Amino acid sequence: MLKKFACALLPLLLAACTLEVLPQEGGDSFSAGIEDGGRTYIDLGLKVRWNAGDKVSIFDSGRTNAEYYFAGSDGDLSGTLKPTDGGSAGEGPYTAVYPYRSTTTISSDGTVRLGLQSKQTWAPGSFGPGACAMIAVSEGRELLFRNVCGALVLRFTGTGEVSSLTLRGNAGETLAGTASVDMKDGIPASAFMPAGSGTSLKLSCESPVTLGTDPAEFWFSLLPMTFTRGFTVTLSDASGRTVDFSTSKPIEIKRNTAARMAPQAVDFAAPDAVVAGEPLPLWRPGWLDIHGINGGRGEAFYFIMPDGTTMLVDAAGAPPHELYDYGEGNSPGVPSRPSADMTSGAVIVDYIRHFAPAVAAGRLDYFMTSHYHGDHIGAWRSDYSTYGWPAKDKNGNTVSIVNLNAGGFVVNGVSAVGMEIPIDKVLDRGDWASRPSIDYYSSTGKKRYDCYVNFLDYSARAFGTVRETLRIGHTDQIVLRHSPADYTGFSIRTIASGGDIWTGSGTDVNTSYVPSAAECDAHHEEWEINENIFSNVFHLSYGKFDWFSGGDIQFSGKSYQSWKDIELPISKVMKKVEAMKASHHSTKNTNSTELLGVLKPDVYIAGVWRDVQPNPATIKRVLTASPSVKIFTTNLTQNNISTLKGEGVDASKFSATGGHVVVRVLPGGGSYYVFVLDDSDCNYRVKAIHGPFTCK
Repeated sequence: MLKKFACALLPLLLAACTLEVLPQEGGDSFSAGIEDGGRTYIDLGLKVRWNAGDKVSIFDSGRTNAEYYFAGSDGDLSGTLKPTDGGSAGEGPYTAVYPYRSTTTISSDGTVRLGLQSKQTWAPGSFGPGACAMIAVSEGRELLFRNVCGALVLRFTGTGEVSSLTLRGNAGETLAGTASVDMKDGIPASAFMPAGSGTSLKLSCESPVTLGTDPAEFWFSLLPMTFTRGFTVTLSDASGRTVDFSTSKPIEIKRNTAARMAPQAVDFAAPDAVVAGEPLPLWRPGWLDIHGINGGRGEAFYFIMPDGTTMLVDAAGAPPHELYDYGEGNSPGVPSRPSADMTSGAVIVDYIRHFAPAVAAGRLDYFMTSHYHGDHIGAWRSDYSTYGWPAKDKNGNTVSIVNLNAGGFVVNGVSAVGMEIPIDKVLDRGDWASRPSIDYYSSTGKKRYDCYVNFLDYSARAFGTVRETLRIGHTDQIVLRHSPADYTGFSIRTIASGGDIWTGSGTDVNTSYVPSAAECDAHHEEWEINENIFSNVFHLSYGKFDWFSGGDIQFSGKSYQSWKDIELPISKVMKKVEAMKASHHSTKNTNSTELLGVLKPDVYIAGVWRDVQPNPATIKRVLTASPSVKIFTTNLTQNNISTLKGEGVDASKFSATGGHVVVRVLPGGGSYYVFVLDDSDCNYRVKAIHGPFTCK
């Protein structure tokens, strides 16, 4: 659930608090008061109160960290600090730090270094114990503590019980770690040290907080800072259900001041709260959804962009494993999902219709063809009726026999999708002859391509579909079509197409890395150029989230023709990404060391449809590049599990080995989840929830 916050900045104390400094009791004791707005907690009357036994570090002139405790009662406005058994402070001047930690230090210039933990504890109407750091500096034993931190106060109504809240800045701001505090001017000036800093802050409720009609308050103690792109907070209940709230507006946290959010309604049973065993909630504005659709017949990735713009990349159309004879020497496919009774095109159509946003109005904004192979655009087989692929004439009428020469086509792959969900724009690498691969010269390959272009001709006449050649290096071809001004941090840049590669400068393109069309034609038998290296490649960015899609790019054959390693020049213009679609289904001779060494994905998703996918050596390269990577495969055969194990790859450590895989990026692109959906039927129930992950 994504809601928008409203915010107002208020002083921590709305009523003035008079500091009472008690007479010094003598010996090693100190008197302690707190500036207006300080705490160890704040009562319902907004007055400063101490907790009995609060622990404080007191540094003397020798910079010794002595432990003291508050000797008064819960609720005292001021009182006395006394030494514990651990020793007492010597001669002044003194610097006192709340809360006490043995790791807190002070330098010769008076700079304090203290740890601000990534976990805080909820308390009613205030901070939990030890959350809000305070510092006092004095020549004598009268201590006036000043707040180091400010507060973010979140308020919620509704139903259910909150067991924890996790806060993250949408720009990845540091929220926990070691901080340095300068008190030279008498007012704390603080900043986090760079090493070991945390970007999330968890507020735990020791007993779940019941929500109702009156807002329940949840106080986060934070160093002064600004959430430059807003923040996202995830509420969890005891059963693990989560609800997300977010704002994309800058929010400043000031010292000794509270940024107070307007109350928001929570319902953990709402349809957009993700629950294992229940259908995945539908897309909402501001989210980026990337759906890896699994029908077992190849690849299809469906994108719902933050404003509801949609794009389908590929439409699987290989013959069903159960019906097709792969022949001796060819690796068999995986079982069809949910069953062989449902064509892969029908699987994609049902999936899109289920998840499509209302703004899509029953259409696809974009279809991108990664390359001209059957498991991506729809296969050709002369016995097409065996697989449930209807034949059509040029006007889309059903016929008994397809006539390709007269503009006919079979309904499979992209045509199966486009006949049911009209496509506004198709993006591909252009005419196959512009750089022919070996498939271009085969009878099956020619018929497959004829089916493709014949359908596009029909779709142009029937639905107004426009076909465009991908423009390499551009970010103005695939764009948000509904409210782009609301999501200026979103872009898609095309990296490669048809063997040409972006140079990394402007929209300049290297067109000579792969030999020319004439050379490819003249040497097609000798070179046997695989269509895969001509795949369309793109880089999607949303805030700090990055996604890489490389079609079926590979490096096979580079020892004979170095230019067959299309991944090498691509690696030179890419950077680290949060997630990627595994190139060429993670089979052999793809996802090279050079490319993975740049991408370093945190999430790796392989659209598996044959029992040689993924390849053990490829997975080892992935793990070498990103040792903590989470690997998801849409399918995995028992035969390949044994193969992987024999090569030292334990598939049981994969995050998923079956199902639809969905990446859901939260508003602003600061964090994301990965959901695995049941593919045994069309109910799209959640099998597993991974995340949230913070974008780097």
